[in-house]
Amino acid sequence: MKKIIMSFMLVFSIALLAACSGDDNGNGNGQVTAITFWNIFTGPDGQEMVAMINDFNAQHEGEIRVLTQTIPSADFYEVMNTAVPQGQGPDVAIMHLDNIQRYASLSMLDHFDDLLASADFDAEDYIPAVWNAGLYDGRRYGIPLDVHPIGMFYNIDVLAAANVEVPTTTAELIAACDALAAHVTHCLPLSAMWPSQTLFTASLFQNNGVDLDENGEYPAFNTPEGFAALKIFNDLIYTHGVSIPNVGVDEDLAFFRQGNAAFHINGIWMLNGIIESGVNFGTAPIAQLFGDTPATWAGSHQFVMPRGRNINPEKQAAILTFIEFITSNSLRWANAGQIPANLRVLESAEFQALPYHGTFVDVSTIRFVNASPYFDDAFTPIYSRVTAAMTSPGANIQALLDAAELEGIQRVDDALGN
Repeated sequence: MKKIIMSFMLVFSIALLAACSGDDNGNGNGQVTAITFWNIFTGPDGQEMVAMINDFNAQHEGEIRVLTQTIPSADFYEVMNTAVPQGQGPDVAIMHLDNIQRYASLSMLDHFDDLLASADFDAEDYIPAVWNAGLYDGRRYGIPLDVHPIGMFYNIDVLAAANVEVPTTTAELIAACDALAAHVTHCLPLSAMWPSQTLFTASLFQNNGVDLDENGEYPAFNTPEGFAALKIFNDLIYTHGVSIPNVGVDEDLAFFRQGNAAFHINGIWMLNGIIESGVNFGTAPIAQLFGDTPATWAGSHQFVMPRGRNINPEKQAAILTFIEFITSNSLRWANAGQIPANLRVLESAEFQALPYHGTFVDVSTIRFVNASPYFDDAFTPIYSRVTAAMTSPGANIQALLDAAELEGIQRVDDALGN
């Protein structure tokens, strides 16, 4: 009941914001075009976004004004589901990449195609993989702000004491942990919960596996490649002792922040928290840590246009101006613990000078999950089985894959009405 009341209050307050902005599309006669913008950035990244919006508003004073509303990610999609069908959504919003296709399939988003066709907007300015990921059914529904991959943090002092190099393969990781046993309490603590699902997905891609079938509907991970991708985590814990069993959520992070772990795998979004710990660390990619094919799991925040607002061409052009400003000036977004999607920013001397971002990932290895509205139904049943594989010494890997596949098939059948 408390959550329902809080969600209602969020929708009500946002409706007031939309009402205050009205349908202020601008009329070309000196009227300011107001844009309502919803985002999910509640931490330091939110502070950076507000600062970037303030810069935009200052540079476009008297022409365009962005009115922003921050909604915690735990509530964001529930609020979207309530507000957008009532025409109370924002003009533009930030959405996680893996939700775009589902919302597009439900006709809750407008595409950017017509707007981009008449604008001077260069798709070649963006990392190809993340630009292509914003498509659904041949239309563009997302414009990328960033990519947030997983990578490795390593303790420089611990590795130096043991004269150990940063591992890049499974064999090197096992050998490194053996050599580090006398120098550190933990080698690579692996949480059995978050972010284990991202590690499994990376492992699946590195072992040449795929997440969904060629139609983007049903699970396709129950293969020899999927078996290898899942089994490796059971082996690393119970055969090779790379990690102790039953590591809890954020316990792996705590070990590293306290200087009690040699390695930690997590998203780039943890960078600032690790900097604050005072640990002397470096970063490295994990593109072949679990298999031979270079691949790195990543997510992305993308700009979308929720359907239902009365938006004329002048406001649409203002929205694109805002998006292009934010993505082109996203160097400061890197300071919030993200990697900008704009290649001009990535190739700039300022970005290259950042001490951790450039070594965290090779962007050419980034892989995104299947752009399908059925992804959650088909693929997420494997997540609880990843936990089972990491917490059970004698886990039956094939049985876990079979159970996850069956659940995924049943959920997709329900979604398709079969």
